[in-house]
Amino acid sequence: MKFEGIKDKIRGLITDRYEFDNDQVEFAEELLRFSTENLNHKEIFRIKRSNIEVDTWKTLVFIEIAADSESEIKAELKSALTWIASVKENLLGPESVDLYLFLAFNRDISAQECLRIESTEQFCRKYVLLPNEEISDFVNRTFLQRFISSEDTSESTDPLEKAFSKTLAQFSWLTPEVQKGWKKAFSELSGSELFDELLEGRN
Repeated sequence: MKFEGIKDKIRGLITDRYEFDNDQVEFAEELLRFSTENLNHKEIFRIKRSNIEVDTWKTLVFIEIAADSESEIKAELKSALTWIASVKENLLGPESVDLYLFLAFNRDISAQECLRIESTEQFCRKYVLLPNEEISDFVNRTFLQRFISSEDTSESTDPLEKAFSKTLAQFSWLTPEVQKGWKKAFSELSGSELFDELLEGRN
């Protein structure tokens, strides 16, 4: 299975930045019970930033579509989205926004189809394992990616870099250190976490 041992693999990649919700195993198991019988390969766990006081958890749902025929794949994918909708309904407040679906297909699916599924953000943000993609590469193109500082790249076409460049031309307070803090916030925080950070900064 493509997601076999995924929790341990992700833990090894993000343990210095995130902590796992080990105190609410029963809640995760309850969410699992909302799924239909044809979703045989699934897992769910919750994480949050380890260095942030805000007690907001991100819910990560992993599903492998095991079907082979096109009709069965569509049926299983529909069941997956139905389950995601149920999970979302049972998450409280801002946690309903921090819901992410990680999806893999046992049958070969084109990269174009994977990206098409990713582009649909109904119910939650989706990430689909591309053909021949390693788990570490997969994780590193999600919100779980490790922050890369500006010193690590010689050139950048990042829109954020361009925005910083234009702002710096008018406001000298946007120093490299300040930019680094904003880059880290945009790359590692969810919308709700960023909002809480801004509120704390005003107090």
